[in-house]
Amino acid sequence: MGKFGFLVHPLSIEDIAKKYKIARKVSPKLVAGVLKRRRPFVISEATGIRSSTGAEAKGWFIAVPLLPHQILELDEEFVIEKIVKACKIARKREARIVGLGAFTALVGNGGRRIADRIDIAVTTGNTYTIVTAIEGIKRAAAVMDINLSEACLTVVGATGSIGSACAQCLAPEVGELRLVGRNMERLEYLVGEVKRISKKDAIISTDISACVREADVIISVTGAVGDVILPEDIKPGAVICDVARPRDVSQRVAEARGDVLVIEGGIVNVPGDADLNFDFGLPKGMALACMAETMILALEGRYEDYTLGKDISVEKIGEMQELAKKHGFELAGLRSFDKAMTPAQIEEVKKKARSRTRGQNWI
Repeated sequence: MGKFGFLVHPLSIEDIAKKYKIARKVSPKLVAGVLKRRRPFVISEATGIRSSTGAEAKGWFIAVPLLPHQILELDEEFVIEKIVKACKIARKREARIVGLGAFTALVGNGGRRIADRIDIAVTTGNTYTIVTAIEGIKRAAAVMDINLSEACLTVVGATGSIGSACAQCLAPEVGELRLVGRNMERLEYLVGEVKRISKKDAIISTDISACVREADVIISVTGAVGDVILPEDIKPGAVICDVARPRDVSQRVAEARGDVLVIEGGIVNVPGDADLNFDFGLPKGMALACMAETMILALEGRYEDYTLGKDISVEKIGEMQELAKKHGFELAGLRSFDKAMTPAQIEEVKKKARSRTRGQNWI
């Protein structure tokens, strides 16, 4: 049986309050201080993962007790040491590969420094996340009657590993490409890579709002702690694939923009009778793609450092797509703000989009 570990952390004070209600009654600063002093610990054991090939796997979810802003702002060596301790807990449970979830994948040069300090394999899960983001955006564009070959695609967070790879893979298939990031030098390098691979030129910018306003299709995958996609910026009928955790798309979009389709990137069905035995906000039998990549590698017996750093090749994306298919993992339909979208709801989005387009009253 394949064995894996996967690191998670609370995305907000509300996540902590689900287990410790007192977190709602004390100051966020106090909660953060208590978390900082806590050691990593096991929160659940995942069971029932059974591949189409008959292979089985189980794993342990291990909490790194730090909030997103702490992972980004505390001394990096302190954060890395806490992550390494969590990996060692996985090792003691006989896991042979560990996945770095959410913000734990951002530190230490995309996991490389962590991999150097432990004796089991490490992956960020970003390769399968890319696969599912691309599959999701194509499916969502199709149901919204968007012809990708004529559409404008904006990638927000384009210089990160997921955004960069999505841009390179989708560039040949879209009419226009806009890449948004915080660093113009890295954007200029990326546009060169996109042009080298796809012969497609792209517009680059640090202005999220301006590029979102032009887009028919948006992939957003920043490492921002707060919202970056706001309702007043989005074109009627647009499709947004929000791959980030915490989300990039404001909750206000769900409340104010019934004429746009927001889908969650990277939610997949896990084969077998899988149970993560913890409330990650997903129905039983579903997992985030980053979690699923770790499961797939355990089922395949590929106990090797797999996705690390910021450069993910198109070839590796193709390999992970084939491995996922081999073991029976698949995209879990179209989901929006934690709920599955029905055909009737999608038709309602299209109806409202047509109405707003005629009136040009976005918000």
